[in-house]
Amino acid sequence: MEKPTMAGYILDQGRALRQSFAERACFVDPMIELFQNQDIRKVYFLGSGTSYHAALSFKNWFEKYLKVEAEVVIPTVFTNYTQINNNAIYQPHQILVVGISQSGTSVSTVEAMRKAKNAGYFTVALTEALSSLITREVDIVVPLTCGKEEIPIETRGYIITLLTGYLWAVEIASALGQLEKAQSEQKLREAETMLDHFDALIEEVQQWIDRNQPELLDMKKGHIAAYGTNYPTALEGVLKMYETFHKPLSAYELEELIHGPQMAFDDQTYLYFIASNEVERSRIPLFLDWIRENEVTEHVFVFYADQQVTNPKDLHFRSPIAPDLSPLAFVVPFQLMAARNCEAIGYDTSVYPPKRRAFAHKKPEEQA
Repeated sequence: MEKPTMAGYILDQGRALRQSFAERACFVDPMIELFQNQDIRKVYFLGSGTSYHAALSFKNWFEKYLKVEAEVVIPTVFTNYTQINNNAIYQPHQILVVGISQSGTSVSTVEAMRKAKNAGYFTVALTEALSSLITREVDIVVPLTCGKEEIPIETRGYIITLLTGYLWAVEIASALGQLEKAQSEQKLREAETMLDHFDALIEEVQQWIDRNQPELLDMKKGHIAAYGTNYPTALEGVLKMYETFHKPLSAYELEELIHGPQMAFDDQTYLYFIASNEVERSRIPLFLDWIRENEVTEHVFVFYADQQVTNPKDLHFRSPIAPDLSPLAFVVPFQLMAARNCEAIGYDTSVYPPKRRAFAHKKPEEQA
């Protein structure tokens, strides 16, 4: 792209996903070797912002496919408060701490990894910047193959991080004999099929935005509700919308939406539902009926992967979605909505707000 833009990086995600999948040995093999050589029983995933949301998906996949206990901790909490292995259940060599930082310069994540390594636990950094600060504080550096994003907003990096975590879980489990070879091969085929159609999936989202953009631009406040593997998607959706379009949103696990927040709903409230194919899927129609019967709000948008819809406000993905990889699909509407809304109002997402200095990351000149 001539000028790096948020929309440009989003539209490039299909290519980046396919390339990362094809080159996955560079980030999968080091983790397979680690798990083959170490009796890992407990994994801490650390990251901030987008990396934290991706880590929540890592936890889901690792605990589903591997015989490990996984925990996601905000880096400053890990550094200052977490009592690692407090009950002495594990030996130090059975604990792995993974720090996720696309830029490798997140101050809090670097400090947390320093604590982990100094305490004698095995440490891994997943980062796009292979000579960055975080790489000095860990035992193994694993490449995040998203390429550098030259703008403050991370989108392509998030989606490649998700793919990385999923492939780690599936291929490590296969290598350790915890997932049958036929099952792992099927999951890789499903993933490859989804990635082959990812450009079409993005186009489906663009068509949904085209149908609804006047209403989407009028949003003043809203909530994103999800469940299971897509609760982290709701969190990431809130972050993408708020840091760009600057309208307040909140993320809720589906049932938590009706344990208090519903008392504040009014006709200006926007509600986005991620209707992924999981146990709670059958609850979505009940929520929609309640909203309609009580005349709560007309600003309701539902994202589906399993049915044809006639409501133009809803989005139905026709492109194939691998069951465990639905977070890759369901985050795209929030990414692209944020980018297109900002374009429509003339807000440049490629630069920091004027007179606003970011201090969560160290600049290159500060890294010596």
